[in-house]
Amino acid sequence: MKIIRIPALALSLAAIAGCVHQEVITINATPAQAAVADVADEMLLDVGVTIFEANVPEDIKEQNKSRLVAGVRNAEARYMPYVLRDTLAGTGQWGAVRVLPRGSETVDLVIGARIETSDGEMLVLTVTARDATGRVWLDEREYEDLAGKLNYREDIATTKQDPFQDLYNRIANDLLAVREGLSTRDLVRVREVAQLRFAADVAPGAFGDYLEHEDGRIRATRLPARGDPMLERVEKIRERDYLFIDTLDQHYGAFYHQVRGAYSDWRRFNYDEVVELRRLEREIRRRTIAGAALIVGGLAVDASSDSEYASYAGQVGALVGLSTILSTFPMRPEALVHAETMRELGDTFEAEVRPAVLEVDGKTITLTGSVDSQFEQWRDLLREIYTTETGLPEVSGPAAN
Repeated sequence: MKIIRIPALALSLAAIAGCVHQEVITINATPAQAAVADVADEMLLDVGVTIFEANVPEDIKEQNKSRLVAGVRNAEARYMPYVLRDTLAGTGQWGAVRVLPRGSETVDLVIGARIETSDGEMLVLTVTARDATGRVWLDEREYEDLAGKLNYREDIATTKQDPFQDLYNRIANDLLAVREGLSTRDLVRVREVAQLRFAADVAPGAFGDYLEHEDGRIRATRLPARGDPMLERVEKIRERDYLFIDTLDQHYGAFYHQVRGAYSDWRRFNYDEVVELRRLEREIRRRTIAGAALIVGGLAVDASSDSEYASYAGQVGALVGLSTILSTFPMRPEALVHAETMRELGDTFEAEVRPAVLEVDGKTITLTGSVDSQFEQWRDLLREIYTTETGLPEVSGPAAN
């Protein structure tokens, strides 16, 4: 009787196919470093967290390929900044922390991010932070975090902690590390330049030449005299701007609380869907590799044997291998069903997002997708207020950017 030998390569492939996939996920093990004592006023920089870049591909096929739900992603771009805002504010290491539609000369430090991946199991953000002088604190730095099943347990979810709080804590700690590496004089300069950038934006004719731009950095060439009446008027206008920005921040806070329940449910369910999809993908790869191993073994036996029995055994091995590969195809529609469920949940989630109507100094402002344009209109109004109060001619166009 002839012994049929299956090549070692086939056995190796089969062994690889049978490997067990196992991950250990910890629950928010990185705390945000909180202030243990009062922070000196000159170190309390005001922070603006801008709406994140949703990063939604225009091609629907690309969206489907990455299992991205456009409605959810666009909402996340407004939701996630508020989580980061709360994280920073909760440390006591900063001044006022607000969510903004875009960067503003009013604040000392502006933070933005691009959402690379967000599917309930994984969150990846690319973060940039820059202060008023143009100094880069975080330069396209990537942050990644994985959530585990425990993050979505009801007894843990009721603590109101985000499943990816670790990621936000790491951002907060990295920003703090940069701040602690700067001198008190550096931080004072940041605040001085922020004040002058706002003044130059509102009154470019009066303050436009107080700043110098060079190699992406901005510095003050001189400072206004103490008690300068024009600067005092600008500071009063700046207080109104703070009130408006506070109103915007409250709008984003209302949005955060409005959609939080629906988003938490979507993300919890989506986590299960993503984990199941990836399990199916691993199963498909396992079966495909195992099938390929049987084909290799079967054909090798057939080619190296001149007996009728061995030839028959080789052909059977090859056919079994092909059958194993083909058996994966009925599972692919099942994976598509999970993806479709995710999209349907995303449509429901998007339907819950509503615009907010705000009353600001007697003006009604509707905050929808055009918040950025409303923000610019507000700045135009501030320039008009300064011109009216001082009687000086208006100079078109900001000079501080």
